[in-house]
Amino acid sequence: MMNDKEFNPDEDGGLSKLIKKAKRRSMWRIVGVSLGISLLVLACAYLVNLQLLYKKADHALRDISMFKEISGPNQYGAGYRQNFGFLEGALEFQTYKLVEGIPVVWNKETYEFNAVGNFSRSLGDYSSLSLPDFSMSNEKFDYLRPYNPYNGEREMLFYLPDVSYPKVLNETSQLDDMDSRKLVELGISFNTHYTVEQINEMLPPSIHPVWYWVDTYSNKKPYLAKKMPDGTIDNPSPDPARRVYGFGVHPDYEDVTEKDFLSAVQNGINVKGKYYSEYKRIFDYLRQEKEKPAQSDVRILGVVVTGTVEHLKALKGQRYVKAAVLGAIVDKY
Repeated sequence: MMNDKEFNPDEDGGLSKLIKKAKRRSMWRIVGVSLGISLLVLACAYLVNLQLLYKKADHALRDISMFKEISGPNQYGAGYRQNFGFLEGALEFQTYKLVEGIPVVWNKETYEFNAVGNFSRSLGDYSSLSLPDFSMSNEKFDYLRPYNPYNGEREMLFYLPDVSYPKVLNETSQLDDMDSRKLVELGISFNTHYTVEQINEMLPPSIHPVWYWVDTYSNKKPYLAKKMPDGTIDNPSPDPARRVYGFGVHPDYEDVTEKDFLSAVQNGINVKGKYYSEYKRIFDYLRQEKEKPAQSDVRILGVVVTGTVEHLKALKGQRYVKAAVLGAIVDKY
């Protein structure tokens, strides 16, 4: 006989348990799907971030490398290192010099860039080291000797031929006091401008020109002596190596001419990168009223040479030498 008692499926809590269990499953399913979507979004964002930064780092490296073609006397790229964050990164660019085939670690420059494409030299990366020099102090120079802050080597200075400096450095006489086994880098400032061909003819054959300093001075007002309010005279100072432009030989070839400088400037204009305005300024200064500059418009104001101590002594007393400033000095062995 059938029980007339009404059936209650929730009497023992079974239905509630089933509902709660279903809710828990649904919640965990939602959490899992949300977590999966979040991870997928983060992975996509990470990949997009990396792709953007790789692209912008390549552009920054291109601009830096191209600019080094007209700056940094006797300096060559020694490699780079990249560090990526979120939508920004840092690029560490290293350089070295060659003194008669001997490499000298020279500089480490850090540039910061972002995913938009902007990049600049890190604010804390402009370290400099200028110290009193015994001989310069004795001769009453009103500026200090610059040194490379990474290795302690001397930094070269360059003197414009048509600027009147109270005193100029000519350190060819110091070669007499050096160990004859040393290999020397020397920055020569000329008494006037010359061509590559003229320079190669007038330099002694045992002295090797490695970098040519070019006249890019569209504004020479900063090189005029000025009378200060207190009555003193603010005299012009020579340019440190980091402020001059030019072109030089490469480790794998040495046959360079003024055309190499013009090509580097033109390439910088064509790319329209970070240093476009500076390339354009140099281009306009060289061409004057012409459509574009010619090889004869590249006026060379000085040269960086390397050689042994004995060989460089041949520069003493040369009329074309307005100034000669020592750079890196290394051992032959």
